[in-house]
Amino acid sequence: MNLLASILFLLTVIPGYSDDVKFTASAPGVVAVGEQFRLIYTLNSKGEDFNPPEFNDFYVIAGPGTSYNQSTQIINGKVTRTVSYTYTYILQSTREGKFTILPATVVVNKKQYSSNSLQIEVVKRKTQPQTRTPATRSQNNQGPVNIDNEDLFIRLLVSKRDVFQGEYIIATVKIYSRVNLSGFEKVDLPDFNGFYIREIEVPPLRSLERENVNGQIYETGILKKYVLFPQHSGNIVIEPVEIECLVQQRVQRTPQGFFDDFFNFDSFRSRKKFISSPEIKIHVKPLPPGAPPSFTGTVGSVKMVASLDKSSVKENDAVTFKIILKGSGNLKLAEAPVVDFPPDFETYDPKVTTNLKAGVSGSAGSITFEYLIIPRHAGNYRIAPVKYSYFDPDSKKFKNLTSGEFLIKVSEGVEGETGNIVSGFTKEDVRYLGKDIRFIKTGSIKLKEKGEILFGSLLFFLVHAVLIVVFFVLFMVVGYRMKRNANVMLLRNRRANKQAKKRLKSAGREMRSDNAKGFFGEVLKALRGYMSDKLSIPVSELSKDNIRQAIKQETVDKDIVNRFIELVDTCEYAQYAPAGESMPLEDIYRKAIMIISKLEQKIK
Repeated sequence: MNLLASILFLLTVIPGYSDDVKFTASAPGVVAVGEQFRLIYTLNSKGEDFNPPEFNDFYVIAGPGTSYNQSTQIINGKVTRTVSYTYTYILQSTREGKFTILPATVVVNKKQYSSNSLQIEVVKRKTQPQTRTPATRSQNNQGPVNIDNEDLFIRLLVSKRDVFQGEYIIATVKIYSRVNLSGFEKVDLPDFNGFYIREIEVPPLRSLERENVNGQIYETGILKKYVLFPQHSGNIVIEPVEIECLVQQRVQRTPQGFFDDFFNFDSFRSRKKFISSPEIKIHVKPLPPGAPPSFTGTVGSVKMVASLDKSSVKENDAVTFKIILKGSGNLKLAEAPVVDFPPDFETYDPKVTTNLKAGVSGSAGSITFEYLIIPRHAGNYRIAPVKYSYFDPDSKKFKNLTSGEFLIKVSEGVEGETGNIVSGFTKEDVRYLGKDIRFIKTGSIKLKEKGEILFGSLLFFLVHAVLIVVFFVLFMVVGYRMKRNANVMLLRNRRANKQAKKRLKSAGREMRSDNAKGFFGEVLKALRGYMSDKLSIPVSELSKDNIRQAIKQETVDKDIVNRFIELVDTCEYAQYAPAGESMPLEDIYRKAIMIISKLEQKIK
């Protein structure tokens, strides 16, 4: 049995020829004249008939040296084996210039593969700096070290220095070294005041790469990379980057005896070197005048897609209207386009979903605005085309985007009501204009003789009769209003839907902020408050039995009541349970809106 298991295990790890064969070449990008360097070819499968290119521009000191490496991993019973075959040459550069090493070839499973070609720059050889110790040497010396600023420095490189407001800039923090770096003690990055920033992911700095800088070979590495969006016009200064580096130096020890002097033992110490980059001034130009009304500050390159999930619905059915902005630029700061919904539609604040990634083209990806709308009455409705504008820094012009129009046919529901609602005006919409100037009276003017007595005339009795009628009418109206306002239960009933809608809007803001606990708390307030106002039951006395008992007098389906109670239970559990953060907040938000809408039609 053990023999059979061993055979099966060996069969699982016997390497087969991979369909994804990788054959790559690697070497330094920059070398000095006369410098020796390694050229390594790496193959992830066993090959044969390795054929290197001609090294006409370099002198071959040794090679090819071959080596083999393998590793096996067993994770959850799954066996993964990787192999690596390498062919190594030691070459020496002979003259200055830029040279190309052509691809090598190898045969794997009777199929020939080629490696990549390499570009190698050979520069004039210059004396490398020596990190000398001070005149007085000590084994415990950890203080600063004197190194030329040309041998070790830091730079903050920006892609542009003259941009429009809102146009992105790529800022790269890069270190240049010709000494033996062992690490960083302290790194102070600028605050980038005046910019909205997003960090670009870069691999951890584990090793430096060679680079030719003004004819000198430096070991370089990128520490940080950012996308900057200037928030105002004018000159914005980026403060210096400050770093405390640890430089490894050879320290010659004072001989303590015959053998120390004979073998000349040296040791290494890490000493500190403070470096900083120059400050950078960015000139930010204001956007040109003449921005369209639909421009809200987006700068970059944008496309817009608008869609409606249904074109034919029934009364009180939810409809989703979605607008997607795709492209690059400062999309993270984009505002929702203005949509002209019909007045018969009940609308809620849009749900905003961002799928953006910071990169060399700014903040690229998409941002989605999802509106939940509920048509309350039957009819044919039209959503006007959505307009959106942005500024294109390449063409230095504002560009307009327009969607198509959307037609929605709303039919009567089983228990729906027909009719149209026209949005009314509030007190804030009414203003008195020029109330200190009276209208000029036009038309003929009727004059009366001076000294004419009004008492006892027909006009006198008519005025008094009208005043008496107006008095009784006002008396009845004021009495009716006092009686109606005195009925607190009726007043709460009328305001129930309004209060619930206000609380649901608060829940929507918590949902967009990813605050699950606050979201469930607001939804519970909306549900409990609505039922308390409608049934005139204090919130403290609301229970499943009380709700079912009080709602028997209303023509409400049991299914709606059960769904209401189930939703309250779900929100109560999610508000205090750790699993609440993983629940679909949008589904619960929609259910709350739909249940309250259904109850509003039934409970009067």
